Amino acid sequence: MSLASIACLFVFMGVFGSGQPGVSVMSVLRIDQGPRLAAMGGAGIGAVDDASAIFWNPAGLGRVEDKRFAFSHNQWFAGIKDELVHTALPAGSGAFGLGLVFSDESGIEFWDASNVPGDTFRTWSGVLSAGYGFTVARNYHFGAALKGFYQNLYTSGGYGGAADVGFACKPLPFLGLGVTGRNIGTATYGQGLEDMPTEAGVGASLTSGPVNVVLDVILPMDNRVAVHAGAEYLPVPELAVRLGYRTGPEDNGTLGGLSGLTAGLGVNLGGLSLDYAITPYGRLGMSHRIGLEAAIPRKGLGSVSVKVVDATNLLPLAAGVSTSGAMSYKGETGRSGALELTRLPAGDLVIRTYRSGYVSRADTMQIVGDREQTAIIALSPLAFGSMTGVLFDAGTRKPIGGNVAYRGPLQGGLSIDAELGSYALRNTPVGQYYLTASGPTDDYVAQTCTVKVESGRITNRDFYLVRSQRRTAPPASPAVGHAGLQSVSFESGKADILPEFESVLAQAGEMLSANPAVTVELAGHTDPSETTGTQYPSGWELSQARAEAVKQYLVAKSGIAAERLTAHGYADTQPIAANDTDAGRAKNRRVEFRVTGQQ
Repeated sequence: MSLASIACLFVFMGVFGSGQPGVSVMSVLRIDQGPRLAAMGGAGIGAVDDASAIFWNPAGLGRVEDKRFAFSHNQWFAGIKDELVHTALPAGSGAFGLGLVFSDESGIEFWDASNVPGDTFRTWSGVLSAGYGFTVARNYHFGAALKGFYQNLYTSGGYGGAADVGFACKPLPFLGLGVTGRNIGTATYGQGLEDMPTEAGVGASLTSGPVNVVLDVILPMDNRVAVHAGAEYLPVPELAVRLGYRTGPEDNGTLGGLSGLTAGLGVNLGGLSLDYAITPYGRLGMSHRIGLEAAIPRKGLGSVSVKVVDATNLLPLAAGVSTSGAMSYKGETGRSGALELTRLPAGDLVIRTYRSGYVSRADTMQIVGDREQTAIIALSPLAFGSMTGVLFDAGTRKPIGGNVAYRGPLQGGLSIDAELGSYALRNTPVGQYYLTASGPTDDYVAQTCTVKVESGRITNRDFYLVRSQRRTAPPASPAVGHAGLQSVSFESGKADILPEFESVLAQAGEMLSANPAVTVELAGHTDPSETTGTQYPSGWELSQARAEAVKQYLVAKSGIAAERLTAHGYADTQPIAANDTDAGRAKNRRVEFRVTGQQ
């Protein structure tokens, strides 16, 4: 039955059903089933989440997460007693429910048509119910149940069948709502059809800390509207104290106002619950209900209680939540910041939390299964900083144009003006950014780095880009190597680093550190006359020694990985000046930097 059908049922009963007491049969179908909710005024349409949901509202079966088995006994006045069995078995997105009720009354006196007493006799009734409740959307459930019954009245009997339908939801973590139609069917006694105790009801439950409050409004087809209300208080998780009041279906005007009272206690020890309820019925006497329910966790399934708070003050925060991995889900926490994720299989659960004006988060937790877990997620308000910097040519140290791409809390790219070479990102959300700087032409080697933007601070990051050239290409000038760095000169016949060139090597180390993907050849050279009377047999050995000296210096002083540097000696085969003067020969005694590629 749809929600529209349930609404129509309410209207139908309101017009035709009210004010006709005592016209239906099988009153056992109206007996509150389960001592817990019976002690709370018999209100359970919006609150039920245990095995007794098969009676109160079959949609409540969709909330059952564990296997549940319940047994209860009702002892009435005049020797009447009821035995009840309920079972809820999770399956798929919901749970199957089974219910069995047996009501018995013995020792009834028999009088014949002549008013002559005879032997006593016994009557009994039995009801068998089966249903299924399932989740139609997060915290929204639908359910239906079918029941068959038989009533033995000594000289006659009756039987029939009926259906229950229901809807339940939890729009807020502390609020539960429900609507149901019960006993929709027919009964046969002898040759005739009899009216069933059909009724509709709406219910609500409100939870605040250790207090649960419930309220139902019942509209019977053969009686007046009844209101059921109750509360449950748990001073400790293992103990519950319950109290309630109801205005029907019994006639409180005849039995007395106290006959609407209900009360009870509950003890919960792990997965085992023992409950008791008592209800006075005026001069008729008292009724007592006692029940035992066992909850067996569904193997492999767990739950997570998610709570989102503001990281600055730890107050609850309404936020969007999506999950992947063990379960796919997308929703919101609401103003309380709380969200329950249930029926989770074991495995990794990725929880993504987001809210406008806050830094989004992605957290991964291990779902163990068969237990309740908690995830407290603190979202930090967005803070802002700035990034600035300049793109330089590594050799000339002059600004150049190009592009800076950034990726982090924000992503995008900036075109750099060739005249200024500068870039700026202002009012940027704080966090880690991955920057890639590229030059104005393809021969510049792109450079990458990670920059942390901090709140209220300007972070500066300059880039010195090198140009990649072939080894055979001529140098830019007699004093500048192919990488745009100044060459290192040597004394005649020696391979020792001169103090005046340590600044040149420091600059080279800075460039190589800023461009960790660049590989460089160190090209050593000599003039034709400098090996006479030295330790080097020829210019080949001397030029190789000079290249190796520069390599060792960069590795030791600047921490450059040795595999990025290649040392080659070229003797006097690549002069950059004439060797017929001292000045020309001094220029030829050198080591050049040549970019050979990227790792």
